[in-house]
This record gives sequence, structure tokens and C-alpha cells, in this order.
Amino acid sequence: METLKIAFYTDSYLPSRDGVVTSIINTRKELERRGHEVYIFASGGRQTAALAKKDKRLFVIKGMQFNRYPQYTMGFINKESTKALDIMPDIIHAHTPFSAGLFGYKASVQLNTKFIGTFHTMVFSDEAISAYFTNNRAAIKLSKFVVMRYLKWFYSKTDNVIAPTVYVKNILKNAGLKNIKVIPTGVDFNSMRIEKKEQARKKLGLKSKDKIILYFGRVSKEKNIELIIKAAKLLYSAGFKLIIAASGPYTKDLIHLSKSIGNKNVIFAGFIKEEDIPLYYAAADILCNPSTFETQGIVNLYAAFYKVPVLLPERSAQEEMLKYSKCGEKFNAHSIKDLVEKANYVYDNTNKYKFNGVIKEFDISRAVDKLMAIYS
Repeated sequence: METLKIAFYTDSYLPSRDGVVTSIINTRKELERRGHEVYIFASGGRQTAALAKKDKRLFVIKGMQFNRYPQYTMGFINKESTKALDIMPDIIHAHTPFSAGLFGYKASVQLNTKFIGTFHTMVFSDEAISAYFTNNRAAIKLSKFVVMRYLKWFYSKTDNVIAPTVYVKNILKNAGLKNIKVIPTGVDFNSMRIEKKEQARKKLGLKSKDKIILYFGRVSKEKNIELIIKAAKLLYSAGFKLIIAASGPYTKDLIHLSKSIGNKNVIFAGFIKEEDIPLYYAAADILCNPSTFETQGIVNLYAAFYKVPVLLPERSAQEEMLKYSKCGEKFNAHSIKDLVEKANYVYDNTNKYKFNGVIKEFDISRAVDKLMAIYS
């Protein structure tokens, strides 16, 4: 196959870490392994711009950062935003429908290039709008209408829309979008570091007898982390410790909530260094991401690698991974009682869960095979 020049456009990038950034990094690495050239056009600030000094294929579109959510930047037009006109990519792939995505769309029109868009984030959900903009019900309803109209316009300009799950595909289809392909975000399992549970716990200062439930991901309002914080007291009675291995704009709120409840078993680990991430997965007995906001839930794939069973909210995109391996249980995302009952059940039945099907289905090479079929 001929070598392709591929331009990714994103409003979030390193040093921030979220599902979008992880997807871009994993996909870029595999595409470059196959001999393709991948260029990143990322909205960002000084820290992202510093990375561009070592990465000649990273172009930073500087702009305005959101105070409460500094990992997101609204890029303004500059020489970096138009650099694609010099590179002349064969494919332009937008990983955001907003500022950087618009620059990508404009470049695709000017170059008459295939334009692909991946739908990574439920930006139209009530949870997202209330977290990022307003809590007023009437304003939420109006904002949702406006956002949906905009998303429909933006993605109608693409040759294909990529949805990470069937769950998301159905939402987009119901919104009137067409040419939707399901391609989950893949993980490079072969490059992941193996850690043994006992050694990982020792390094983290945890006891071998501890029953650990892990939340790993951004700490923001729409992630529904409040549910497991509120469940912590009942989990404490069952012998569980809860580790929130992440940082984010909602951390102080959750610490205050946990203290007001009187929790004794919640550990806020804060930002986790890249080299320490495997330790937290390996040390856990259960991974729980209570968010119905996810379009896939990449953290669950990392848990599968470390053979850690997962607790997934019902009627969400996350539960789709259970089709490939019985690697955990579903729970009612609005019920503390159900969460606690399922946590006890999973812990008592750890040996019944299987993970190989998930690792096979979500391997990065499989995901990029599907992506190349769209690119070609």
C-alpha cells in the first residue's frame, strides 16, 4: 500500500491525558509503524507548544484555554493552523468538531482532500452541558438544540463519521447523520508493561489484603464519580478501599463531598505519572467508571490487560465490551445499592471473568485495519 500523509486535528493533546489524546497517540503510533506519515494539528498552550520543538510533525494552534477545563483550547487562526496547505495531506481526520476541526474542514475544502471525523465526546449530553456551561434547565435544553444542530452540520461535511461504539452510532443515526462507521479506539497491548499485583501494591503502599476499587480517568462533573463517593461508606463496611487515580476540575468538590460524608476509605491519588499508571491497574481488584458520558471507555481495555474485572453502567457505551468477553458486570448508574451489591459479587467471583476476547477485539492493529479501509 502507498504511503499516506494523514493530518489529525484535535482540541486536546499532550501533556493533557484523556480518551481523545490516548486514541490519537495509539493510532498515530500504529500508522507510523506501517510507514505512513501522521501530522498533528492541536489546539494548545505553552506546554503543548514545547512538545512541538521535539516533534516536527506536531503543529500547535495557540488560542484561549478554558479556566475550569484547561486541557481544552479554542484555537485561533495562525500560520500553524494553515500548515496543512504546505504539507498537502492525503487524509484529513478531525478528532473534534470545534475549533481545530473547523481548521481541518477548511483545509480539506481547499485541498479537495478526503475529510473524516471521529465522534469522541458526548458534547450534547445534559451532563456535559451542565458541567461546562450552565445548570439552568431551560438553558440546557436550548444549548442541546443548538449543539445538535451544529454537530449535524459539521459531521455532514465529512466523507465518513467514525463512532467508537454501536451505541454512539445509533445516537448519531437518530440525529440524522449518515455514512457512520463503527471503529473502536484500539490499544497497543504489546507495548504495555506487565506488573504483578503484590509488587504493584507494595510500591503504592497498599496491603495485600486490601480490597481495591479503582477509578481511573479525568475528575470532572459529568463522570458521575459522585456515585462511588456516596457509595464509599457502604463499601467500607464491605472492606473496600476506593482509589481515585486522577486529577481534574472537580477534585476539590469530590474531596469536600467525601469529607462531609465521613468517608475513611477514599484515597485521592491525584495526577498519575505515565510510568506509574500500570501500578494502579495491576493493584486493583475492580475498575469502576460510573460515567454514562463515555463514547467507549478506554480505561476498561487497560483493565482487561491486567485481568481486572470491571463495573460498567447499564445502558451506556461502555457495556458493549462485554459482548467480547464476560469481563465484568453492569450496574444501575443511579443506584448506590446496586453498585455496592455488584462490587461484592465481582470481588467474590473474580475467577469467573475472562479477558482474551476483549484484548483480541480491541488491539490497535485491528482498529487501524478498519481505519485504513476508510482512508483508502
